[in-house]
Amino acid sequence: MKEENSSLHRTTLRIIETLELIADNPGRFTLSDISDNLQIPKSTISPILHTLVHKGFLSLGSDQHYRIGFSAYNIGTGFLHQFSFLDEIEKILSDVTNVCMEASHFAVLSGGDVLYLKKVNSPEPIRMVSFVGNKIPAYSTALGKALLLNLTISDIKKLYPDGLVPVTEHTITDFTELKEQLLKARQEGYVYEVEESNQYIRCIAVPIRKAEKIVASISVATPVFRYDDRKEALIKTLLSNAQYKIETLINTLKINYEDLIQ
Repeated sequence: MKEENSSLHRTTLRIIETLELIADNPGRFTLSDISDNLQIPKSTISPILHTLVHKGFLSLGSDQHYRIGFSAYNIGTGFLHQFSFLDEIEKILSDVTNVCMEASHFAVLSGGDVLYLKKVNSPEPIRMVSFVGNKIPAYSTALGKALLLNLTISDIKKLYPDGLVPVTEHTITDFTELKEQLLKARQEGYVYEVEESNQYIRCIAVPIRKAEKIVASISVATPVFRYDDRKEALIKTLLSNAQYKIETLINTLKINYEDLIQ
């Protein structure tokens, strides 16, 4: 059994651990198996299981193996009705912005463009101008390059049959240069942009993966005059932490990620 926090109610904790175990292993465990896995005596776990079955949170098959019951499903459905995935993303981005004092973004790939779904503004008077719903060519932004990381250069060329049209004078317009940047980003884990989509703005981004597939990205944008090595190190740490939280959220939810961002 997991190490218990002394401040937690022991019986309630055992009920939660039982439900989690059976949810992850439907139809695999008997009373003895559950007792062994959670290191709880049969005499203690048996009345817990009996009560959960009686209330519909578990079902007991003729083979004496336990499965999650319909009552647990109803509670999960209630959570989804009140759950707003993008609101959770905004909370995570707010934590990032509150520390580094710079604008943070969450985006997905829409065709060959970055589609901004969430933004938390910097409290500073001079900051990046961007809007939720905006679309910008992915190759011109750190957010977009993070979304392109797993694509081959052939796939990327198909997204841009007319080539890489510059957004600013600093935008990459050569596929070979873009390929080199993406290769470096795969090794380092961070993607950079220097005034390629917005003049006087630098960005750092990281991809967000669900089951190894890149499904979104997050970034922090900083005016060049506020950017230095110390701020870069801070932003990288914040992005890594936010990346972990969002990926954990996405991969834990047993529903289609695409349904959450509609």
